Amino acid sequence: MTEPLVIAHRGASGHRPEHTAGAYRLAFRLGADSVELDLHATRDGELVCLHDLELSRTTDVAARPELAHLRRSVEVGGRVLSGWFVHDLTFAQVQTLRCRERWPRKRAASATYDGRWPVPTLKDALDLVDGESARRGIPLRVHAELKHPAFLESVGLSLPDLVAPYQRPRLTWMSFDPVVLRRLALRGQRDLVQLHAHPPSGREVAVGASYASGIGVRRDAVIGTDLVARAHRRGLDVLVWTHRAENQHLPTDLRVGDAYHAHGLAQRAAEQLYDVGVDAVISDFPETVVAARGSMRRRLSVAR
Repeated sequence: MTEPLVIAHRGASGHRPEHTAGAYRLAFRLGADSVELDLHATRDGELVCLHDLELSRTTDVAARPELAHLRRSVEVGGRVLSGWFVHDLTFAQVQTLRCRERWPRKRAASATYDGRWPVPTLKDALDLVDGESARRGIPLRVHAELKHPAFLESVGLSLPDLVAPYQRPRLTWMSFDPVVLRRLALRGQRDLVQLHAHPPSGREVAVGASYASGIGVRRDAVIGTDLVARAHRRGLDVLVWTHRAENQHLPTDLRVGDAYHAHGLAQRAAEQLYDVGVDAVISDFPETVVAARGSMRRRLSVAR
């Protein structure tokens, strides 16, 4: 049996502002096997690592008077968003920004690193992974999610075309959009993960197996269900997102105390996922999931 993966969600984003060199580097030093990247494209076609299409929650764009004229409202997926959008800025403009903690009240320690790092490009992230692989002496991985591919296509930015130069071993492409994954499959890509916002039906699992190597689901899709077994019968890996340590993100029976932002029994939450046979856990706190995997390994050793 291949040991399940620990994937750091946007880096070690429980400890450092997400999608920064600091978050990625710390993730690997805490034992992660892979980092999860979210990819958007700038107006001039540079791939950058950002979760949101709109920039103000995780960068200091609102404090940049030279970019004030770019603030506008955009309809994305039926929702009207207001702010500054990565596809409206050139790469040079994005590079002037500095990253900030998404949840400064919940993750105050991480917020002390605000302003330290620029927005990384995909190339920056891959170079960092190569450096950490050399340091640890093992091949580390990347799981890259293509964000809003249909919307970006509508404004002339084709993610399948933009990612084509970056194909390499141990790089997995992920998306909620099956169309973009099918396009990558037609180009010969096989390391693809279909993400699901809701527990997938049997038909959805079967269809996904025709072009993807895995599915990504929430915790409630695998706990108390037979989804992992069904996916495995189709030859699909099962990745679960997003494991977090704070009480508000944990099942009620794993919370400690009443404080919303306090940490609960996060290691046990990860152990439960490994106990049902998932192939990877995507977490803001990779060290907790590494500990859970170690606990699973010890229990299996004793059972033998």
